[in-house]
Amino acid sequence: MNDSPTSGGALNQTPPPPPQFVRPQSGFPQAAPQFAAQRAGNRQQSVSLKILFIILLSLILLIPDMIIYSLNDEREDRQHETTQEISQSWSGPQLISGPIISIPYVTKGKRDKDTTGVIRLLPAKLDASIDVKSRTLSRGIYETTVYNADATLSGEFDMDVLKSTGIPVSTLLLDKAYVTIGIGDLKGVENISSLKLGPDDYILDGTSNDDVYVNLTFNNNTDYTICEEIVQCEPGDWKGDYGESASGCMQAPIRLDSLASSFPYSINMHVKGSQSIGVTPIGAQSDITMTGLCKSPSFAGMVIPSDRTVKSDTFSAKWLVNSINRDYPQAFVGEKPYKISRSAVVTNMLVPVDRYQKTSRAMKYAIIVILLTFISVLFAEIMVKHPINIFQYLLIGLALILFYSLLLSLSEHISFGLSYLIAAVMTIGLVSAYMLGVIRCRKVAVTIGALLTIIYVFIYVLLCLETYALLTGSIGLFIALAAIMYASLKVNGKNHRIW
Repeated sequence: MNDSPTSGGALNQTPPPPPQFVRPQSGFPQAAPQFAAQRAGNRQQSVSLKILFIILLSLILLIPDMIIYSLNDEREDRQHETTQEISQSWSGPQLISGPIISIPYVTKGKRDKDTTGVIRLLPAKLDASIDVKSRTLSRGIYETTVYNADATLSGEFDMDVLKSTGIPVSTLLLDKAYVTIGIGDLKGVENISSLKLGPDDYILDGTSNDDVYVNLTFNNNTDYTICEEIVQCEPGDWKGDYGESASGCMQAPIRLDSLASSFPYSINMHVKGSQSIGVTPIGAQSDITMTGLCKSPSFAGMVIPSDRTVKSDTFSAKWLVNSINRDYPQAFVGEKPYKISRSAVVTNMLVPVDRYQKTSRAMKYAIIVILLTFISVLFAEIMVKHPINIFQYLLIGLALILFYSLLLSLSEHISFGLSYLIAAVMTIGLVSAYMLGVIRCRKVAVTIGALLTIIYVFIYVLLCLETYALLTGSIGLFIALAAIMYASLKVNGKNHRIW
């Protein structure tokens, strides 16, 4: 009875364990590391491709940068043209040279052929005193400096110097001599006294005598503007900066046969001009003094002043020049107008307009600003794992380029420093707000804004520097490259043991 299959003993037996699941040798779980490596490779390939696109995009953005650069040059040229137009209407740069005495001579040659020529006699002593009062004239947004000046010339002539020319005194036509005073622009002579030469007074008339005098326009680098090919220029043919004859002279016939071997001279004149005023040190001893009202004088010409004082609105300068400092003598035969004019001492009174130069210098750093910003955005994209497409990079780059257009337009109405500040704040704010909208991370947006602030502050410091601009820029780029290299190690996410 107890041996039946349905007995209770069979129910107390332990059931066999379930079959164990054997993991297959090949399957999805083993393939997961391969897919992870493939995804990492694709991500690395995507970053490399984006870097290539960023470089290409940076080069493309140089096209609008060059357009703004050419616009800056065009505005600068327009400023120069307007300045010349205002100066032409008022009066051009004045360069006073004289008095110079010209004495014709006739010598008997072989076969009764007469030889004629002219001897130029320069003063033995020149005392020149010029008092300048400048002011600013404007046309639209452009300005130029004009002035009124009182000039006094005095000194003495020494006829004994004529012996150094080798021309016999008996051949000199002393009754046909004439005296010349050069002036840059005749229409700028508002009032002039008679020339007192010894005991006699002479009234000067306007004329043009390129054999005695030419007007050269000096700049701050002691260069001068003259005819491109002097040797091919005939008297009165070439034109100056203002479209008129580049030589203006005041001249009068004189008689030297009744004068002593040494005699004094003096003359006063009231002239007006623009941009610059100068005097040629034609005396064997020249004492030249310039004083007046001017906010930004600069000194050019053959030599700089031996003594000068520049205050907020006034200046004073003094030159002491001897004949040994020049390359022409006190008496000579023929013509030396260019040598005489090149020896001038000049005071420039230009409006200090450097906005176009500074804007041009700032635009040369555009590619650096774009690349540093794009690299920062790329690092932010990798770290927050939020993709940013190329079109969004393009918009960021255009915002960076627009900075220079804002800088150029604002600097024509307000100071360059304030223009730079406004344009930088607008650009940094725009890019930071856009990054906040794209990545949705306030920390990243603030970081990008801080980086742009550092970049723009650094560039402004470079614009203000002159002597150490290259050194400072090189050190700054080295630090930026080191920071990018360090950041790239952090982005990699792994610190490998070197030793």
